[in-house]
Amino acid sequence: MPFLLEEMCRAKLSELFQAVLEAEVDAALERLRYERQSSDTKPGYRDGHDRPRSIASNRGPITIRRPRVRDARFGSEALPRHRRRLRSVDRSITELWLDGLATRDFEGTLRAFLGADAPLSAATISRTNKQLLVDFTAWNERRLDDLDLVFTWADGVYLGAGPDDERRVFLVVLGGDRLGHKHLVALRESISESEAGWSELFGDLAARGLRAPHLLVADGAAGLWAAAEKAWPRVAQQRCWLHKMRNVEEKLPENQRSSAHAAMSEIMHADLEPQARRKLEALAKSYERKYPKAAACLRDDRDRLFAYYRFPHETWIHLRTTNAIESIFAPIRTRTDAMKRLRTAEFATAVTHALITKLTPSWRRLRGYRELLDLRKEPLALKNAA
Repeated sequence: MPFLLEEMCRAKLSELFQAVLEAEVDAALERLRYERQSSDTKPGYRDGHDRPRSIASNRGPITIRRPRVRDARFGSEALPRHRRRLRSVDRSITELWLDGLATRDFEGTLRAFLGADAPLSAATISRTNKQLLVDFTAWNERRLDDLDLVFTWADGVYLGAGPDDERRVFLVVLGGDRLGHKHLVALRESISESEAGWSELFGDLAARGLRAPHLLVADGAAGLWAAAEKAWPRVAQQRCWLHKMRNVEEKLPENQRSSAHAAMSEIMHADLEPQARRKLEALAKSYERKYPKAAACLRDDRDRLFAYYRFPHETWIHLRTTNAIESIFAPIRTRTDAMKRLRTAEFATAVTHALITKLTPSWRRLRGYRELLDLRKEPLALKNAA
């Protein structure tokens, strides 16, 4: 009985897909089957069907007969000529590859679902993955006029992907809008986190209509801040506390790092900005005599450490660090490490974009987003100290 039910489902799917092909012919000729041609309809006539052929679908092989048309050009969108798999099958193949199915296991795994005669070969995954480049190019050229971002996070992320001869970085910009939804705004591969690279990225975002946010959260990369100062001069700047803590701890002996981490964490979670500033200065003074480099590092760029106090309290948890980006790339690294080396930087970027896109449905809304609706549209007039 289960086998009979599967056969009935495939037969019904064949009927539905055949109806789609017939409807495409009706639309191309601008008249229904057996309807006479009038003076204001397009030329062309139905000319029967090709021989029955088997097409691979996600539910197994289905049988269709491609309609023929004479005296007019006709091409099916649902099933372009010479295709032997539905597009949904190609999407499933790509999804399985992104999820970690090894290329050598594809044929054996998929034939169990698509049928023994399904058109599969060693090159199938390479051909289907070309769509990743098409999707990424379209995403990378999209307009951004409708994005009303309040917060942005920017960081340079290194992955185990790309050409063997270069260690490249992905420049990433993530945004949070007034409704608390997070958006991947930009993803671009670069040789380094230079000012020129970030300036080019910010310039491209502006050209595609992105308006300046209220706050930019980033690490201590000088090139990024220099580019941001020029692109978004009125935007508040918040330096990532976790990066700052690592920088300070590297300048302390091992036996001092645990207590330093706890002290800086207490500063970061202070309820009021003046209180936080006093605690930071007190900690810096305690390091001056024995660990002057740690004291100088702690005081360096201190004004960028407290910009989050200008925003609703519930949002602070998102604004003190660049964890919004780091948390996304933790599972991405697991997959790209398993891929070893991707052949081109362009394809590595497209794969990274596809992996992030798969994660977006699980992203949680920002805390305190209801209070963001009260912020005025233009960025806060906050001057950041260098």
